Amino acid sequence: MPDINECQICGAPAPLISGQCEEVAGYRLLRDPWASKPSFLDGNLHFSCLTESDQSALFFDEFTRMLRAGHEEVDSLDGSLPPLTRMGLGMTQIFSGAECCVFQSGVADRWVVVKRTGPWFRLGLEDVTELGRTITPNLTSDVVPYRLPIDLGSDVRELSLPGLLSALNVADRYEPDCVEYEAIDYYPPKLLLEYVARAPLRLPEEAVAFLSAYIERYTPVRHHDE
Repeated sequence: MPDINECQICGAPAPLISGQCEEVAGYRLLRDPWASKPSFLDGNLHFSCLTESDQSALFFDEFTRMLRAGHEEVDSLDGSLPPLTRMGLGMTQIFSGAECCVFQSGVADRWVVVKRTGPWFRLGLEDVTELGRTITPNLTSDVVPYRLPIDLGSDVRELSLPGLLSALNVADRYEPDCVEYEAIDYYPPKLLLEYVARAPLRLPEEAVAFLSAYIERYTPVRHHDE
């Protein structure tokens, strides 16, 4: 079984950093364009690998279909019955451009920008509001637990992000200099590193232009008590 902590394209370590490396959960039932046999994607993807891959268009089609879908049936890997049920996000496409598409949730103030080369960016109301004020939002992660492939020693908590990525031999797959990074904890028996990371949201210019205008007429979702 592939290691979900590795990039499912290149097989190298893939610590999650918003906007640079993200996870596709297996229960989303996205077909894996890089697997040697029929498989569903389950694990992390370097966005640099995704952009450079000759399979990125297939991924884009699969990923954006999942964004639009509600609960839908998809064929099992071997074609056996009954089919599987995909839990899509039920989002609506509100923009299509040369570089990307923008999707909006119908039940919350959430958007997803998906580049045609594959990388995706999740935004909330505060993020889009900042775009409307010509401010570049920063994506802040929750505490991320990441299982290291090797023991880097107890001093791993003292490493900067460039130092960590260099030790894992994946510095060339990230842009660490623009990320604010802090190690929170390390559990040696399981090689489990916990950290938080804050990175600027680097959207295509056409998405910034569209969302900056869109937010001016947008009415936030309100949930009323019954």
